Amino acid sequence: MLVLTRRVGESVFIFPSDELALDTPVSKLFEDGPIQLTLTRVNGNQARIGIVAPQDLTIAREEVA
Repeated sequence: MLVLTRRVGESVFIFPSDELALDTPVSKLFEDGPIQLTLTRVNGNQARIGIVAPQDLTIAREEVA
């Protein structure tokens, strides 16, 4: 599980990794189940979000993407 901290108004992007073939069907990305987002903690205006997703996806903070 990847855990990121976000403040109010900040985003997380989930998109295909560069290694994923462009013709890969979306159903392949979800063959092991859905992407799971879990709110793990809230502290003031910050939230910690846990993300479980296939290796074929890239997860990036807004400022990095």
